[in-house]
Amino acid sequence: MNLLPSISPTRGKGDIIIKTKRDLTFQLWFTRNVSNCSTLPTVSAPTSLKDWIAEIKDKRLPIDFWKELPDASMPEILESSVFQDLIHNENKFDLVFMEVFFGQEPLVILGHLLDAPVVAFATFGHMPDILRYMGAPNAVAYLSHFNVDYAGSLSLTQRLENAWIHYRTMLYDEYWYYPQHDAVLAKYFPGPLPSISDMLRNISLFFLTANTAVDGAKIYPPNVIELPVLHLKDPAPLDKELDVIMNNAQDGVIYFSFGSIVTPSILGEEETQIFLSVLKELNQTVLWKTDWNSTSHDIPKNVYTRDWFDQKSILAHPRCVLFLTHGGLSSLMEAINYAVPVVGMSVFGDQPKNLAYAEYLGYGLHIPHKDLTQNSLRRALRTVLQDSRFKENINRASKIFQDKPMSSLDTAIYWIEYAIRHKGAHHLKPLAVRMPWYQLFLLDIITVCFTIFVVLSYLMFKMISLLLRKYFTRSRPLKEKSN
Repeated sequence: MNLLPSISPTRGKGDIIIKTKRDLTFQLWFTRNVSNCSTLPTVSAPTSLKDWIAEIKDKRLPIDFWKELPDASMPEILESSVFQDLIHNENKFDLVFMEVFFGQEPLVILGHLLDAPVVAFATFGHMPDILRYMGAPNAVAYLSHFNVDYAGSLSLTQRLENAWIHYRTMLYDEYWYYPQHDAVLAKYFPGPLPSISDMLRNISLFFLTANTAVDGAKIYPPNVIELPVLHLKDPAPLDKELDVIMNNAQDGVIYFSFGSIVTPSILGEEETQIFLSVLKELNQTVLWKTDWNSTSHDIPKNVYTRDWFDQKSILAHPRCVLFLTHGGLSSLMEAINYAVPVVGMSVFGDQPKNLAYAEYLGYGLHIPHKDLTQNSLRRALRTVLQDSRFKENINRASKIFQDKPMSSLDTAIYWIEYAIRHKGAHHLKPLAVRMPWYQLFLLDIITVCFTIFVVLSYLMFKMISLLLRKYFTRSRPLKEKSN
């Protein structure tokens, strides 16, 4: 069986065949001539974290940037020889497996062109359009948008903001963004063509990188499958030097990494000194993944730096007592899997929401970047290290996270095979997927009820006015007669 993931301008090059133990063939097609597209909108390489955050905000993410990305990339992708060869060859595909959103929505046309069901994969969990096209937009009532920093039961103000962000994005995309790209697709594929919105509604299954231990339980339709840590493998043995360092750390080890995007070299001097000063006070050994030259700073004796650590191997070590992180989803899932409490400094994207859930579920503390000070960092580290409840909560979360009938990879394979066996498995989709938004939110019912209420109120008012008029009209002659 052939399964086709989509062409993506952000991925690598070449054709790769992956054989699964269930004898499915995944044929990955990548574009060869759009990866160096000079017209793609970008956020420049950061020189300072504060400046970079300001630039991101100036880009008005997420709406404008994710609109500009396909504006620039789609024509080159659609014209590329790889794409043209793909749609004009004689291969038959049983299923298209692709990451659909974040600027790649027009490529959902592959399902239509190849006459194959589409399974969408989202590495970041839910977002407004995913909720809309999976048939669960009313989940906005309790699910936070990935750009906000609150979790759990929302206040009225938070729900107003959350609903505004979600529904603004849904309406923007359905009534402006997608129609713009319908016109682009029409240039390359003449003749009757379904709209992008209709093709998104036709997606068979949604695979979301999520788990209840990470961000709580959700009410999803049966066409949605949560798949945590597809990337997670057994940790490799530590090298000799690191093994000695960790085993000799009597008070435990703190692992410090902000991922691959927010590197320590873009921290301002003030922020760098905050970390160095506070880490120096700790009894724990600190392993800091950093890209700057260690000789350029006065590194405390308890801090070891490298430009790369095997994160999973460190977190899996019994001496690792805390993870100082940026709050990326994969990092949090690894921390939960290995039961390591977290202190996080969020910068952008879904990091604030991820860390808000870590705080809400009791296995970590969140320090927004704008609130970083020596006192806030010192307080957070000491609290998590000294309060046993954080370790207890993440032990509980780890058990929940790992307790599943089969691995995430086997789960994905099962549902892919299921979708193929059942010709797209469209019976799993709720009617909400195709309902107009005004029906989905009962606005037509509310309008009818409100209209009936107004009409009845008006009739009641007129009736009471008429009765009062008759009463006063009859009472006047009686008074005159008595006089």
